[in-house]
Amino acid sequence: MIKKIIKSLTLCSICLAFLACGDESKDNDKVKIRLLTRMAGTSNSVKVYKDIISQFEQKHPDVIVVDESQGDESSFNNKLKTDLASGTLPNIFRIQGVANLGEYVDTNLLADMKPILDEDKEWGEGFNKGALNYYTIPGKDGIYAIPMEQGLMGFYYNKDLFNKAGIEKFPETWDEFLVAIDKLKDINVIPIALGAKSTYSVGHLHNQIFYRWLGVDAAKKLGSREIKWTDPEVVQTLEFIKVLNDKDAFSPSAPGISNDIATTQFKNGEAAMIFTGPWNISTFVDPEKTPVYANIDFAKFPYFKEKAEFKNQDMQVISPYMISGNLKGKEKDYTIELLKMLTSKDAGIRYVNEAEFLLPRTDFEADRNKVGELFLANNTLAQTSDGIGVDVFDFDKIPSMQDRTRNSIVSVLMGASPMEAGEEIQEEISRKE
Repeated sequence: MIKKIIKSLTLCSICLAFLACGDESKDNDKVKIRLLTRMAGTSNSVKVYKDIISQFEQKHPDVIVVDESQGDESSFNNKLKTDLASGTLPNIFRIQGVANLGEYVDTNLLADMKPILDEDKEWGEGFNKGALNYYTIPGKDGIYAIPMEQGLMGFYYNKDLFNKAGIEKFPETWDEFLVAIDKLKDINVIPIALGAKSTYSVGHLHNQIFYRWLGVDAAKKLGSREIKWTDPEVVQTLEFIKVLNDKDAFSPSAPGISNDIATTQFKNGEAAMIFTGPWNISTFVDPEKTPVYANIDFAKFPYFKEKAEFKNQDMQVISPYMISGNLKGKEKDYTIELLKMLTSKDAGIRYVNEAEFLLPRTDFEADRNKVGELFLANNTLAQTSDGIGVDVFDFDKIPSMQDRTRNSIVSVLMGASPMEAGEEIQEEISRKE
């Protein structure tokens, strides 16, 4: 009896293995499209993204989409570095920053999207021109990415706490901002929620200070070495971080806590404001996740009166989809079709109305019955930008500048002088060039 059972189990195992091999063989015959983006997790925008991919797969049974997207920044960067080093870039991917794009074009890693944009005018002419221009490269013809996200970085603030502190409106200038911080401290709240253990959070804050003080073009000059991190005007941008820290604008624990903890401090009403991007809007308007949701409003970062010409030089989120330059035949055709589905007018309408996620197209409007006032406030103020930058290090060809600049800015919170931080960043450039 036992022998019969063993024989039956063995036959079953062989059959299952055969069936598995059969399925694998079928998949091997399909056109494979790999994606490596930051669209991962459980947010509403990711749900729309995955739904569009599912629709594409249903339309094309001979295609299999392998989505390797990573929500965590470090995991994403590690995966991208591995793919770049091995020369096995996905069909659709993203590279943050624009400084090294020329090198990738020269090695045929990046496809020129301009012919595709020109060929399909209904799709191609719907994009925000400024966002498309961000992905042009000096000295080269073409456009080397399709923008898939745009939004203004700024201060989300608690109106109720501002009123209790006697602040009638969000400060417009830096001087008014410093006065407001003192008033907020007087009512025993953290003026600015900051979790600098997640170094990007203080990096983002410095980016915006940099653009308000020196303008977006100055970041390009840092990248081209026309100016240095040790120049007095650049050091001054680091000095403003020290000014905020010395005024106790942040929690004393800010250098050691994560951005998630700092964001929770704001959502619970322990902190009066937080500098962040539009990706947090969906949680800020959710009563279950943000008890003070009804009191939250949005404002641009204050400007410096002596630098009024940079009043609307803003940090915005601009994220791209890029296409591998090595694709051919059906694989290329299918990849472009999927890209168009992910960035179409219809996709834009779904993203904004279902997830308050802004695809940078100009051929649709949000349904005011479906999006909140916080999203509309961000969207309205974003239209006032006359200069747009993302991260300052985006214009630098040295890959390690992301970590170097952010870590050096954090060091200012821990006692380093602004000049010491500037020298540390400049030494990194000297070592790598």
